Amino acid sequence: MVSQRERNVDPDLAILLVGASRAVADALQLALEAAGIDGMRSAFGFVLRAVGDDGATLTDLAQRLAVTKQAAIKVVDEMERRGFVERLPHPGDRRAKVIAPTERGRHVRATALAASRRMERDLRRAAGDGDVDALRRALSAFLDQHGGLDEAVAGRARPVW
Repeated sequence: MVSQRERNVDPDLAILLVGASRAVADALQLALEAAGIDGMRSAFGFVLRAVGDDGATLTDLAQRLAVTKQAAIKVVDEMERRGFVERLPHPGDRRAKVIAPTERGRHVRATALAASRRMERDLRRAAGDGDVDALRRALSAFLDQHGGLDEAVAGRARPVW
């Protein structure tokens, strides 16, 4: 049987992007496991990025993730049980809570960021700085065209649930 590569057939852009996304998710999961962090789900990473270092209200979190508050609270409840986030009093509204990363949640973010930087370094070694810089520009242009660049610049992404 002749492979696609041998037939010189290029996969479509969507398949390349989805495949890259899967490879990134797998690499991040391996990095977390190597760091001794268990109980993580990929959805939790999106929440940790969305709450940031300063935390976020449930309303803000739901907006950032483009989900209902009911969907966001289900994930937050599970993350709180597993020790990744905590609910703190809101400094300006006693009725509201701020969802903030715990020390364990901050460790997840630091581990994932280090793994992301390592993936980029490895790609730079394999493809060269020029190609990686061009890839970054192309992906930024793509996000600018289709929405999502502002979120990427802020260090967040909406999950594909």
